[in-house]
Amino acid sequence: MSDDPTNTNIIRTELNDRLDRIRAGLLAMNDMVSLRIDQVTAALLERDVVAADALIIGDDEIDLLSHQVEDLCIDTLIREQPVASDLRAIIAAIHMNSDIERSGDLTTNIAKAVGRLQGSKPDDRIRDLILRMADQAKMLTDQAGIAYSDLDAELAASIDELDDVLDDLHRTFIQTVIHSSRHGDLEAHETLQLAMIGRFYERIGDHAENVGERIRYIVSGWTPEKAGAERARARATGDLPDEPMNTARGLAVIDSVAEGRRIDATRRDFVANVSHELKTPIGAISLLAETLADAGPDDDRDRLTRHLNREVKRVESIIDDLLELTRLEEFDPDRQQVEIDELVHAAVDVARGLADARGISLAIVGVPSGIGIMGEQKQLVRALVNLIDNAIRYSEPETTVNIEVDPIQGAVDVKVSDTGVGIARAELERIFERFYRVDPARSRETGGTGLGLSIVRHVAENHDGKVLVESKPGDGTTFTMQLPTASED
Repeated sequence: MSDDPTNTNIIRTELNDRLDRIRAGLLAMNDMVSLRIDQVTAALLERDVVAADALIIGDDEIDLLSHQVEDLCIDTLIREQPVASDLRAIIAAIHMNSDIERSGDLTTNIAKAVGRLQGSKPDDRIRDLILRMADQAKMLTDQAGIAYSDLDAELAASIDELDDVLDDLHRTFIQTVIHSSRHGDLEAHETLQLAMIGRFYERIGDHAENVGERIRYIVSGWTPEKAGAERARARATGDLPDEPMNTARGLAVIDSVAEGRRIDATRRDFVANVSHELKTPIGAISLLAETLADAGPDDDRDRLTRHLNREVKRVESIIDDLLELTRLEEFDPDRQQVEIDELVHAAVDVARGLADARGISLAIVGVPSGIGIMGEQKQLVRALVNLIDNAIRYSEPETTVNIEVDPIQGAVDVKVSDTGVGIARAELERIFERFYRVDPARSRETGGTGLGLSIVRHVAENHDGKVLVESKPGDGTTFTMQLPTASED
């Protein structure tokens, strides 16, 4: 009977049907979580207790789906006797069911916090970070759903890196909440509730990352546990195995090849961008030189000469910034004790001329601070000057750019804030790319090379720090260069 092809086909059809139902249930749960993230964030920011209570009750719907998926998985294991690849799909589904259901619980926890925060008024910065964490958590959840629907292992693997963005947002959020609490803007219970809310969003991302790992397990058998065991064995023997021992090893090779291709593509893009950036001013120089040769009156010659000099300086600026980026990538900074007050004043002195020319005031807050950091003063001044110049170029006349020194645990935030045009959320992830400009026309008009923020990022990373940005279109931008303070011993 078991050798009957017709009977085998029927069994296979029934198994496929059960697997499809399991997948459909998990995808429906995932979609429900994604929708709830939007809904609970809106309820939180609007302090809508009624909407929050409805979401708390609505968690039962996810629990029901989770229970149905669990029953299907168990029933399939008992009835269908699935082969290895199908077993992987079922085992992964059991794990994913738990992760997605817990993500739903986290949105319920956020909803419960809405009632406990009644009467509190978190500032715009905290509200913006909540919105950004929610957007990132929703994106991770959606990516996990797409990867599972398509069984796309590459997309599933990318969730790990995308979750790093949410982790960074969460750290910034916690620091901001603590800062507000220290300055008396939040009560103790409000600080605790907000800290927990940040953790809930961050954990949603972790669960999406777990789902991604299980998708990779379905496709190839890869698991982080297996990869970890392989590394432990290699460390124990003091050597790596000569032969690939499992699919995780094969994936490592594929990842290595993919990384090499990514680097090659980055280099090609960089060369193309440099060529494009230099082509415009060089073309202008060529045209101006030809026109100057045939120029008539002295007034025309003077005007063309001024334009020619401007384009030459533009090329020089691009080349200088490219050389600076190369130096930052190839050489470690010569670390010495740098006083943060001295650093801020030096940068402001350099930027003062541009600020005065544009009718913009520079205001320093939090200095003297008495804080020291270890680093190369020249690099640090250059990075801070870039941030101040950037704020000046994107601000309107008769406004103020603030430079603030804000000590935090084990580090110091140097913030540059303006009230200029701001940056759309979609642009924030790309502004540190070389030659990326939010407003290319304005950047070229004001003399920007498109490399300033890349230099800032490299300087911060060279000093074991990081650079953060918060912005809203029309409300200005705040860049924060966060650097570890010098050890006191």
